[in-house]
Amino acid sequence: MKRDAEPGSSKVDVDGTAHVTRVVPPPRAVSPEARAYLATPPWGAAAPDPHAPMWAAREQADAALKMLGEMAASHYEVSVEEMQIAGVRCHLVRSSPEAGKACGRVLINLHGGGFVMGSGSVVEAVPIARMTGIPVIAVDYRLAPEHAYPAAVDDVIAVYRAVLEHHDAAAVGIYGASAGGILTGQVQARIAHEGLPSPACLGMFTAAGDLADLGDSAALFGLSGFWGELLLPPDHPLSELRAYLSGADARDPLVSPIHADLPQFPPTLLVTGTRDALLSGTCAMHLALRRAGAEAELLVFEAMPHAHWYAFHLPEAQQALSLMADFFQRKLHRTQA
Repeated sequence: MKRDAEPGSSKVDVDGTAHVTRVVPPPRAVSPEARAYLATPPWGAAAPDPHAPMWAAREQADAALKMLGEMAASHYEVSVEEMQIAGVRCHLVRSSPEAGKACGRVLINLHGGGFVMGSGSVVEAVPIARMTGIPVIAVDYRLAPEHAYPAAVDDVIAVYRAVLEHHDAAAVGIYGASAGGILTGQVQARIAHEGLPSPACLGMFTAAGDLADLGDSAALFGLSGFWGELLLPPDHPLSELRAYLSGADARDPLVSPIHADLPQFPPTLLVTGTRDALLSGTCAMHLALRRAGAEAELLVFEAMPHAHWYAFHLPEAQQALSLMADFFQRKLHRTQA
């Protein structure tokens, strides 16, 4: 029996491909701020050029991220110091009023930006440094397409080795969002491959573990949920993932950590949202970790798009950041540096 008012429709091909039309109202559970956020184009009046590669907008994106980082540093009352660690440019973010909570612990943050932008970004480091009282080293790893895989992994491993000279691995955590979350998994796979001591914990936020298959959500959402274009497939000439891999085999366990030795992964927190392009990738990585017997926690936020915690004004962002901070506080061992 056909209903008079159809909310949507779908047709499924014999191979499982779905052709979907739906009307998706904002859920009642989200905050008023989130409703306004979901209704507003993230780019304002100037939409990105869909015919240009993401790295063509690097200068503008990096400037915007720098401004956001400076605003966050002022709001959260942290200090940001640029330095070189093992020849890699980094930023050390510290919260002086909370410094007594550090107890020899340190976090390493790997920023997002599709592997092609985000140079110098401390947006992910600032709130966590404040909320935990733990110093955060934001690694300014080399970017594609100029520096393809494994350049970024090499940079982070160099920083991690240097950090281990002054800290117990049990007092170190590594985390990142988007490209930085993927990179976090790649770094852990490399740590295990090289026989280095694993960090106390990982934060793989809105991050796929299988770069050969980003799953259903990548075909449903863009980086801003229902706004904008879908992610380009890895074989597309303008794909930032293609620029990053530059011919590297996505089935290699060091490239796609979902194929790595997952029982060696330390406790891992994974965070995503139901309108996140990498929702499927994040959930698949979580399931793979659990199947391998690794300790893994998954947080999924209703209606939230990719890396919604960048929008600090959202109650949902503050909740996500608070839960991330709590995870790091619980998992990093207190030692004397």
